Amino acid sequence: MLKVADIDCTVLRSARRSVAIFIERDGSVSVRAPSSVADEQLVKVVEKKLPWIYRNMALWRELNRNVPKREFVSGESFYVAGKPCILDVRSDTKKPLELVGDRLVLKRSQLAKAEELLRALYRKLGYERLPGIIDRYASRMGVRPGKLRVWELQNRWASCSELGNLNFHWKVMSLPGDVLEYLVVHELAHIKHRNHTKEFWGEVDKALPGWKHAAAWLRDNGAGRTF
Repeated sequence: MLKVADIDCTVLRSARRSVAIFIERDGSVSVRAPSSVADEQLVKVVEKKLPWIYRNMALWRELNRNVPKREFVSGESFYVAGKPCILDVRSDTKKPLELVGDRLVLKRSQLAKAEELLRALYRKLGYERLPGIIDRYASRMGVRPGKLRVWELQNRWASCSELGNLNFHWKVMSLPGDVLEYLVVHELAHIKHRNHTKEFWGEVDKALPGWKHAAAWLRDNGAGRTF
């Protein structure tokens, strides 16, 4: 942990070439840096970016001011593939939780496990739907991604490892299709360009010309895709 002024920064070191600062999905600040960069140097980098950090933290607070807290009761809505699905808690259903059209049918005796079941459903959908999207854009972009994992990524929507393995938060299966495609393209572009350079964004733009709209939607609405 690195403290600069009144900002606590989580430092993540790797083989990357440059320092990057992120406002994470929970509003925390993370600093990704090369292993060779000393804390003293990082402090100077963060100090120069303090106006940007304060501005974006204020934006995060504004966007998250009215994030809904969903409850597992009949009539509550949860997003699946960008569309609201109504929760239907019933006693006369066989499966613990299943997606039936635009309804999420939950067995009443499984209410205590509702969050766990919904996470499992999102992960299942991720493993079913993401491979096709990844293959389509990987072919278009001329890259060969590694393994796919859909799991708990804490404060990130997705990531790409040094080996080209792609990781997606299970919550991505609540997002609209075009936003999900943007996340896929974003991570695939990291196989060629590890950092957010001009070349990186050029790669994203070439594969998905409408990415700015999807990125803006994710920034403005992503916080509401939670429970």
